[in-house]
Amino acid sequence: MATSKVDQKHRIVIDRQTRAKTHIKAGDTVIIEPLDNHSFKVNVLDTSEKVEDDPFWKMLHKPAKIKHYIPPEKLEEYMEETMWQE
Repeated sequence: MATSKVDQKHRIVIDRQTRAKTHIKAGDTVIIEPLDNHSFKVNVLDTSEKVEDDPFWKMLHKPAKIKHYIPPEKLEEYMEETMWQE
C-alpha cells in the first residue's frame, strides 16, 4: 500500500507501482466517488470507446426533441381523460 500527500492544489500523486498495475497513464480521466468521510474510490474511464457513443451520456447531454408543443391546459385535460379511462 502506497501513501501520498495532497498538495496545495489538492492533487494526489499515484505511485509508479499502482499506475503500472492499474494501467493509468497521464491524461486518463478518472471518476472519484466518495465512500464515507475518510475514503473514496477511483475508477479509470475506459477511453477505448468514445464517451459520446454511450447511451447514458447521450441521454444526459442530448435531450429528446419535442415533436409538437402541447399547451399545459390541453395536457392536463388529456391526463384527466386517460386517468378516468383506467
